[in-house]
Amino acid sequence: MNFLSKPMLALAIFVSSFIASGQPAQPVYLFKGGVNAKLEKESTSKELAPVPARGKFLSQVWTFIYYTDDGAGGYIQFSQARLGYIFKQAIVQHSHYTPEGKVVYRKKVLTGAEANWEEKEPRLAMGEFNWSGFYPQFRVFVPLEGLEAELTFHCLTAPWRPGQGPAHYGSPQGDWYDLLVMIPLGRVSGEMKIGGKRKQISGFGYADHSTQTIWFPRQCEELYALRSFNQRWAINFLDYHSPPAFGNQRVSWLMVIKDGKIIYATDNYDLEPYDWKAESGSGRKYPRKARLAINDQGFKLEGEIKASRLLDFMDMRDQVPKWLQSTLNRLIRQPAFIRQKAEASWKISYDGREELVSGRGIFEYAVVGK
Repeated sequence: MNFLSKPMLALAIFVSSFIASGQPAQPVYLFKGGVNAKLEKESTSKELAPVPARGKFLSQVWTFIYYTDDGAGGYIQFSQARLGYIFKQAIVQHSHYTPEGKVVYRKKVLTGAEANWEEKEPRLAMGEFNWSGFYPQFRVFVPLEGLEAELTFHCLTAPWRPGQGPAHYGSPQGDWYDLLVMIPLGRVSGEMKIGGKRKQISGFGYADHSTQTIWFPRQCEELYALRSFNQRWAINFLDYHSPPAFGNQRVSWLMVIKDGKIIYATDNYDLEPYDWKAESGSGRKYPRKARLAINDQGFKLEGEIKASRLLDFMDMRDQVPKWLQSTLNRLIRQPAFIRQKAEASWKISYDGREELVSGRGIFEYAVVGK
């Protein structure tokens, strides 16, 4: 998920609302090659590098998600955004929640000139913050004030793509969105310093690299995502629901990992969110539960996701200057991003046997208003 700074976001959603309005439904050309359980070609360090800036807009994010053995967790993001040839920005952010659900959030906004890529290691540095390494091990160093992290992600599962190319919107050469799941499943270890107290970290993790030239409010009406782990299994999915301008088409994928191997992947599954609740401040509704089902000839899955605690609620109406809010409320599509701590239970049938699986993770929901 991509978060922009206040001025960048305000301009982005303002422009995108007028680009998207009044247009007949257009097709979405999905990830080339479909969704496969294995990567058809080997991943290279160049796939993790920043994409060269072309066109009117470019946004790219490297996201590291971790879930610790004691029930804590969080996400770290390195992001870059460019608007035209004038505005360039880099952001490093870290949202950590304790086993009790208390959230600690820190962010550092940097200039585009402070981002540096080194191909040899490889290494992406944004000021004093960086991630580095390649398979099977990546290192993340984010010394934000009051929330310092030095983590190692040891890959248990090879990198993976939902297809062999980006999804294009409107035409085969139109604005696009691309994703590489660089760590479908990894063991996480290291150290964090929270509020002056040091803590050893051990758990499971996930990481991806997303790039896009399409504005998020143009691309997405709703988004659902889950990364769930236990000692033997991981079940991850990402489900974009395109807005009416693109016929409400889904751009989705799901993977099932057992003992470090992706045993099944698909873009065809049923997802039913329910138990909707209104956030107390903004009134935005979000689901606290969801059912998921796959009924394939060789693979069947029934699952239920139950949120146990609200972690993050970021309403973009609160992220723009007050002088612009009245205009946005009347005219503009306004994203809200929600993360919840969740428990998931799955019944999986494949290869003639059935297994009952449980997992912990972070359930995400995003909605774009109007």
